[in-house]
Amino acid sequence: MLKFIINILTLLSGTTLLFAQADSIVSNEKKASLGLRPAYDIGKKIWSRYRGGNIDQIALHLNYNNHIAGIVWGKEQMPFTTDRYDFFTSGSYFKLEYAYNFYENWPGTSNEITLGIRYAHATFDYTLYRFQRIPSVPVFMPADETFSREFKRLDAHWLEITSAVRAEIFRGLYLELHISGKYYLNGKRPQNFGLIYIPGFHTTNVSKFGFGLGYGISYYLRL
Repeated sequence: MLKFIINILTLLSGTTLLFAQADSIVSNEKKASLGLRPAYDIGKKIWSRYRGGNIDQIALHLNYNNHIAGIVWGKEQMPFTTDRYDFFTSGSYFKLEYAYNFYENWPGTSNEITLGIRYAHATFDYTLYRFQRIPSVPVFMPADETFSREFKRLDAHWLEITSAVRAEIFRGLYLELHISGKYYLNGKRPQNFGLIYIPGFHTTNVSKFGFGLGYGISYYLRL
């Protein structure tokens, strides 16, 4: 009889321990399911400095389970030169994002492989320095016109399909790689000129489609 009672007590204690461990895992999962992730794009900074301009882009994402809502903000100054014209672009942009994380994390980790969509809007100015006017009557060498003309309060709207990979390299610190396909919707065009370069989008003179690639660092704050 005593042996039977001891076996029952052992079984009950083991069951209690098992439920306690399960509650602990569930509790950890709940704590890990909500968080903020601020990020900075290093790739755009390096590329813009190499091109003689400057881009600063920051992002803030709110994670709830595998659902991610985010906002991206950037400020850009960039020269642009072709055979026909030289001009300088200065402006800012923001992007609103929803993404889903397809990576199945262990409790306590927050790595990501995501797919998402963004709406983006940019406001900017052009300063045109040189323009080669194509005459109606063919000549041997069209003359360049050098001047300084400003086009103010331009804007543009576009959509993006995005994908990102974020991996933890130190506790709470993540390295991220992201790509995006972009589709230009509409915008305010300067008179007698085109929307050739848009901050946050890049060039539009070939087609309405664009492509973006970047890498950066982020920090995950558990809430």
